[in-house]
Amino acid sequence: MRGSWLLVALVCACGPTREDDTAGDGPSSDDTSGDAGGTSSGGLDLPASRCGDGIVDPGEACDDGDDGCDACTAACTLPVEPELAWTVPLAPFDRVWGFDLTQEQRAWVVGETLAGEILLQRIEGSGLTSSVDLTALAGFASVVAFHVNGVTGEVGVLGSSPDSALMFVRAGGDGPIGEPLMVTKEVASQHMAITSVGLSFAVDDEVTTLSWTGEPQASFSGPSWVRFIDAMGDRLAVGGTLVTLVDPDGANPVETSCAGQGLATSGTHVLFDGSDPFEGEEAIMGSCELASGESVSEVVARGAAGYHVGPSTQVVDVAPNGNPLGGWSVCPSLYSVMGCDVPRERGFGGPGEPETIELDGCDEPRQARLGSDRGVYMIRRDRKTGALSLVRRHTLPVAPPWG
Repeated sequence: MRGSWLLVALVCACGPTREDDTAGDGPSSDDTSGDAGGTSSGGLDLPASRCGDGIVDPGEACDDGDDGCDACTAACTLPVEPELAWTVPLAPFDRVWGFDLTQEQRAWVVGETLAGEILLQRIEGSGLTSSVDLTALAGFASVVAFHVNGVTGEVGVLGSSPDSALMFVRAGGDGPIGEPLMVTKEVASQHMAITSVGLSFAVDDEVTTLSWTGEPQASFSGPSWVRFIDAMGDRLAVGGTLVTLVDPDGANPVETSCAGQGLATSGTHVLFDGSDPFEGEEAIMGSCELASGESVSEVVARGAAGYHVGPSTQVVDVAPNGNPLGGWSVCPSLYSVMGCDVPRERGFGGPGEPETIELDGCDEPRQARLGSDRGVYMIRRDRKTGALSLVRRHTLPVAPPWG
């Protein structure tokens, strides 16, 4: 249901993030120490001790100077293990490249083992798993693009071999479909989507569709500055300056009023992040009706605007019934220049009624997905062993906010 393998990060305007901060659930040592000298740029006196400085101060249960998956949270409290309604170990994965769900609640996960093997794992709602070794099948050394068509239930993975050749593998409920396809670098892109018609790539403002035999089938102009491509059955949603709904051969285009970034799709809507990261005091999510292109939007949260001070939000996913999943964060401080003071509000939810989920360093919300059962699914590491699992963390309200 989603566009490219570049799974959307939960971006927080509350402060700079570290590239290795996979959880993104709180201030790091970088974004809580911008005024370590004891005062802010406004000249106000601030406490000399701060959570994240590695020193256990009065009122702190612990302080190890980071917000990783360990025995101390980013808020300098002892961690409490969340209740998990569903969990499936992802062994032997050491790293997850991509994860998505179909409308039938089948999960597809592509990842890498400690030995460097690239595997595609299928996980049924019952918890049963099966794997395809993409390294053995198609010579994968890394993953370039990943897409799941939520309607057809099929998955496509584009990978690169050690000699930089590009190979594509398609799979369904019974395993790989057909033989691996070689894809030329001139056509290939991280922005990839699959339909029953073929394989589509978007590069700049050009969309190219290949047949399942690898032959060029169509090439047409999409919106400018393409940042996103997804497939809903046999229709493509291409996001750039605006989102365009179009057939894989370029026919029957419908232009929406949604901006083409921070997007997720269902069968009838495109959800988008309507917040301005530089101005305003409101975090906003919106939706475009794909049939008409009309849009609506609602405020998710309000907070103090300013440099690296919230609020912020970003759409991550949307279920087939239109329920949105996104991250929102509000920084309460008016004076923090380099980042947020603790505490800050953060959670998942939809416009009007955000639902808070307490995240910690073991969660990886950048790979969160919303199932057709309204469950929030994400990758999580074991606090003691570091082993990866796919878990169900929450359930969103029944009714989506769109009228």
